[in-house]
Amino acid sequence: MPYEIPKWIWDAAVVLVLGYAIWRGGRDERVAAIALAVGVVLTKAVYSHHGQQTEWGLLVVDAVLLAVLVWIALVSSRYWPIFAAAFQFLAVIIHLARMADPSLSGWAYISAEIIFGYLLAGTIALGTLNAWRARAPDSQI
Repeated sequence: MPYEIPKWIWDAAVVLVLGYAIWRGGRDERVAAIALAVGVVLTKAVYSHHGQQTEWGLLVVDAVLLAVLVWIALVSSRYWPIFAAAFQFLAVIIHLARMADPSLSGWAYISAEIIFGYLLAGTIALGTLNAWRARAPDSQI
């Protein structure tokens, strides 16, 4: 049986990133973190097939989150939103790959979604750190 990361670790990571972005982030970081948190809540509401077939509800949630992140990337003066949007784009592509090839294993499908979710959360956290550093009075940036 494959090793599973407990689900509460993802929830804790999202809460920590959200709290950090609200505490230290700028507008872009806060919007991205709130969008991620809302996406996580909606994902829990629509997740139904446990990777056994294409998760249409997850595709919609991920596509809306992608649209928010692309919008942030287009209006932001920072680089991190480009990476955040790219990771979310890959999450959407995984859904499309599953639609194109239903033989893609459920484990690979869901594992890819989890990996890109953690990368997205990490990108928002790193963007928050850099935004906070840029605003610091003794910043050399």
